Amino acid sequence: MKLALRIIISVIAAVFLIWFILPAVMFRIINPGNLLGVLICMCLLFRFAFAKAYFRLKERFYSKKVSRIVFRIIMACAAIFGVYAVVISGLMVRSALNAPPKDNAGRTLIVLGAQVKPWGPSVVLQQRIDAAEKFLSENENTNAVLSGGKGADEPVSEARSMYDNINIKDKSRLFLEDKSTDTRENLKFSKRIIEENSLSPTPVIVTDSYHQFRAQLIARKEGFGAADGVYAACTENGRVGLILYPTFFVREWIAIPAEIIK
Repeated sequence: MKLALRIIISVIAAVFLIWFILPAVMFRIINPGNLLGVLICMCLLFRFAFAKAYFRLKERFYSKKVSRIVFRIIMACAAIFGVYAVVISGLMVRSALNAPPKDNAGRTLIVLGAQVKPWGPSVVLQQRIDAAEKFLSENENTNAVLSGGKGADEPVSEARSMYDNINIKDKSRLFLEDKSTDTRENLKFSKRIIEENSLSPTPVIVTDSYHQFRAQLIARKEGFGAADGVYAACTENGRVGLILYPTFFVREWIAIPAEIIK
């Protein structure tokens, strides 16, 4: 039984190790998410795939009082982090599943920006455009704020790129927020546009599922959802999105507590 468990954990860790490395190899994306993911997978592989080496190292640590204390502190920190990762992941999934009730009430879609490439929307941004397009087509009484400024390496603002590439009949339902540089500003500046145009103050945030918890947290800080809550409309991931998913999911483990502390 123990051997089977070790094999299962080792295989899972090896698969995720490759999964975390792929964004760096294929797209040159290196961030705290895949760095932490690689570290976790390597630790799991060392513990379960190379158990004999792990226990030899443990014996060395336990041979002296100081090193034994250090080892126990490391293991306690690892256990605490494991619990944190499970809890925060559960909250992230819960936020992603917080879809608005299907009662046809008017709500305002806030579409969070992502990178614009020289040739058009990035894969991540296109996924958000597609999700917004689907929601607007299914909810004809809904308006949308397309949010995202223009970075130094972007040909147009993220908001303009979304506007140009979204396929809906009535584009008068779309409002552009093209000054923001991050998620906080996306939501802060979008709130101004909502208030100035007397749009519904109940927001539905369009972003990737792993980003929903942090986005909704910021939205509440900015005064959204006092009465009706903040709802989610998540993107559907294509091939590239799935490759990037674990990296950006784990990155949120770091970004969420940083946002709470602010």
